[in-house]
Amino acid sequence: METFAGARALVTGGASGIGLGLATALLEDGAAGVVLADIEQGALDDAVESLRSLGLGDVVGLVCDVTDPIAVESLAATAWEHLGGIEVVCLNAGVFAGGAAWETTNDDWDWVLGVNLRGVVNGIRAFVPRLIDAEVPSHVLITASIAGLVAAPASAVYVTSKFAAVGLAESLQHDLAFAGAHHVATSVICPGMVATNIDEGQRNRPAALTMATNTPTSKLATTSIAEALRSEAALDPLVGARHALSQAKAGRFYTTTHDGDLWERLVGNENEDRLAGRAPRFQMYE
Repeated sequence: METFAGARALVTGGASGIGLGLATALLEDGAAGVVLADIEQGALDDAVESLRSLGLGDVVGLVCDVTDPIAVESLAATAWEHLGGIEVVCLNAGVFAGGAAWETTNDDWDWVLGVNLRGVVNGIRAFVPRLIDAEVPSHVLITASIAGLVAAPASAVYVTSKFAAVGLAESLQHDLAFAGAHHVATSVICPGMVATNIDEGQRNRPAALTMATNTPTSKLATTSIAEALRSEAALDPLVGARHALSQAKAGRFYTTTHDGDLWERLVGNENEDRLAGRAPRFQMYE
């Protein structure tokens, strides 16, 4: 899609961070309406009120647990009915858990993969058939991470979920082309450091999955992430969302939130190491 003007959109994880940034940027670009989906009612209400105050388009909030396929199917049906159709689907909900690979708990794996991977799977299964059948230009944007292309230490669960999300987005692109559904475009957003509250996701963690990794490594990872997210170097989510959407409109599949050489350096190093058969380097701060 070369423009999102007049489009009707849905954003999961839309009550804060990059999700709220995407919703705002879509409305700025002329979207006719946006459905925000989030698991947290209070934050969702605040986000809807904030977006409605802009006076740019129809805004509605729907509570949804993206790990529940029945709930996501209901979300798709309700959003479609409310807006009369959907052309832009942003599968954005995400959570973080830190720790060395050998320290992580089963609950951490089930929680993070449930949101970051199965949440995207559920969104694809619920929305993509509708987009295909609608036979109008549409776009699916999947929020992964730079950590879905370049692995980082003390983040095995998160990195695994985001590498899987990138692979899923690539497979979706292939499947749509194979099916001849060329009216459905795809992009995967791989943000760098953006000022979000993803490190505070534990507040919405299911009661059945509370056994979190609790080691010095996991505590250091979470503390480091929190400090980075709140540092002056962390990008404003709206700025990052605008950048990612502008790349998607230009036809890019792999999109990012940042200007500069970070993307080329990190991804370039990773690709060089793979081609050379070397162990991967981690040079985020070099």
